[in-house]
Amino acid sequence: MKRLLCVPAALALIMAICCSMPRAAAATTQVSWQGYNWVPRTVAGNPGAPQRWSSSNVSIDRAGRLHLKVTRDKKGQYTQAELDTAKNGWGYGSYRWTVDTDVSALPPEIVLGLFTYGQDPAYGHREIDIEAAGWGQEPVSWEYTTWANGHDEVANTPAAPGGSVDEIDWAPGKLTWTTWTAGGVVIATASASGADVPVPGDESIGINLWVCGCANGWETTPSTEVVLSGFSFTPAPAA
Repeated sequence: MKRLLCVPAALALIMAICCSMPRAAAATTQVSWQGYNWVPRTVAGNPGAPQRWSSSNVSIDRAGRLHLKVTRDKKGQYTQAELDTAKNGWGYGSYRWTVDTDVSALPPEIVLGLFTYGQDPAYGHREIDIEAAGWGQEPVSWEYTTWANGHDEVANTPAAPGGSVDEIDWAPGKLTWTTWTAGGVVIATASASGADVPVPGDESIGINLWVCGCANGWETTPSTEVVLSGFSFTPAPAA
């Protein structure tokens, strides 16, 4: 587990859920994107060595693309970005994100998270992750993880240059992750079954960008921006 290599300033991450603990509900402002209502996170806490979050680091441009930023001010203090859906209880189906940014070129301390997460601690908070990260080292990879039966890194594949389409397909007893290039070529795919698959409950959908603080010198990580042009959810057919 690469998080075990983190420097002391980031040791708190090891004991926390690595993707997110959505606490954006403290904010009242909602953002409409791709037909869904999202709440920018403003409450401090894990993940990320800085543990600071701001709605100012989330924006939507005139073309409807979502921009997430990690910013570093003149004092070297970082602020991160996260959006969580106002709705919870999404359940079985296909969760698909379109990432325009070439994540293979991200600084290795930066983490882009695409995930589900619930407040109910059952099934590891129903956390299912796609993360683009280097955890302080190159190359940046697409990492697929489920927490239903404890942390289980299902696959880790170096990111290809260019944009990507990333999907979690959640079905009864089975999870399937897939990442394609913008042109539709499969970069990675993997699956999990049995105890690694949560049962739906109060899960929300999240997108975040943060600094892991996993290697010495992480404090020099530059300000970073990631752009997404799409998200969709397709419910599983009724049984």
